[in-house]
Amino acid sequence: MNNSINTEHLPIKDLLVSGLIIFIMSTILANIFDPLWGIAYAFGNILTLTFLGWLYQETWSKP
Repeated sequence: MNNSINTEHLPIKDLLVSGLIIFIMSTILANIFDPLWGIAYAFGNILTLTFLGWLYQETWSKP
């Protein structure tokens, strides 16, 4: 079984927007609270997006 991802149909705009939101929110949290909270927020969101990408990989993989 070939698990290569078809990058032609990946939503690049969605990935950039979500990355920008993660960066902005983690910066705001780090400035309001402790920098550790900003790092934890960014790390948690990246893990969540990675898990969701793995979960829905069949949607954009080659059949």
